Amino acid sequence: MNCITLQDICFSYPGNVEVFGNLNMSIGLGEKAGITGANGSGKSTLFLLLMGLLKPKSGTITLQDTVMKTEHDFRAARMKTGFLFQDPDDQLFCPTVEEDIAFGLLNRRMKRIEAGEKVDVICDRLRISHLKKRIPFHLSWGQKRLVSLAGVLVTEPELLLLDEPTAGVDELVTGILFDFLDSFSGTMLVSSHDKEFVDHICTSRYHLSNNGLDPFPSSHSRA
Repeated sequence: MNCITLQDICFSYPGNVEVFGNLNMSIGLGEKAGITGANGSGKSTLFLLLMGLLKPKSGTITLQDTVMKTEHDFRAARMKTGFLFQDPDDQLFCPTVEEDIAFGLLNRRMKRIEAGEKVDVICDRLRISHLKKRIPFHLSWGQKRLVSLAGVLVTEPELLLLDEPTAGVDELVTGILFDFLDSFSGTMLVSSHDKEFVDHICTSRYHLSNNGLDPFPSSHSRA
């Protein structure tokens, strides 16, 4: 059973800048797939299409056996999906760290006390409890990355889309990411130039280029 299926996806940005021409992709349920590729190859665009934030010119996107035809379809899929933007400043907007992390839960009408308890748990796991009262915009890049990830993971998504999660972070933050994502039991798609991270975390790896999405030989994948 596939979690993600793309069939003949075509997408261009304004100005007739083609990114994908008949892109096909299948990611199995529970697969942890790494996506590599040069800058401009379309890695971030791929994630935005999967989230329904961009619309393909043609082709079909299927998420967990549901063909995404309308905004309502994507809205339902987003309830089960966690998306980590490449730039954490695009994801943080609340006055304090704990409010930012709790936002997704409160937006789903979870009671504030229960949301607070879940925030405490995820902060402990990501070792950022000392940041809860801080202003997000005053944090370091690595701290912002962990806070953004906490806001994604606290909703307990079945599918994780991570766009360059280790970009600009130090070894400590990378180690925390390793520890948590290695134990994640859902489906995960990771875009990264960090091949060591991809090889450690992912069970498969694909390369995105003008020719489409090509799987690496099994020797490049973690068993």
